[in-house]
Amino acid sequence: MDAKITILVDNHAGGDLIAEHGLSFRIEAGGRHILFDTGQGPALTLNAASLGVNLREADTLVLSHGHFDHAGGIAAVLKIAGPIDMYCHPGVVLPRYSIRDRAPRQIQMSEATMVAIDALPPHHLHWVQQPLWLSEKIGITGPIPRETGFEDTGGPFYLDPEGMQG
Repeated sequence: MDAKITILVDNHAGGDLIAEHGLSFRIEAGGRHILFDTGQGPALTLNAASLGVNLREADTLVLSHGHFDHAGGIAAVLKIAGPIDMYCHPGVVLPRYSIRDRAPRQIQMSEATMVAIDALPPHHLHWVQQPLWLSEKIGITGPIPRETGFEDTGGPFYLDPEGMQG
């Protein structure tokens, strides 16, 4: 199976592309057009157009987690592509915080993003809690548990503003 991965949003960009803190990939494989994350939002549609990627072709959206820099373009994608199949963990909608110098900052997806997800027809929204095959050769892992004390969340990220729930 041939696959093509196009980076649509990244912290670094060249040429006509816009850099944005966040991430989004387009994966073409097995006849599928999968978006993996959507960045913060503004760069996604502009970079897709610059790269010749037609977001209307997207048939699947996989969301890695609920931070704004991975989920910010969801409303735009759903407006362009229509109700596509979305795969994510049910916890993506939980509040999230980054705490630096004892100051909590909200980093969860926006209210507009949550409204767009909530507007998806129920048969298009897939809550993933275990590994799942999207097709014969394309799968997603589902949650990856942290099982040892040395596994890092990648920063001071919490589910509460007091920093008690990691």
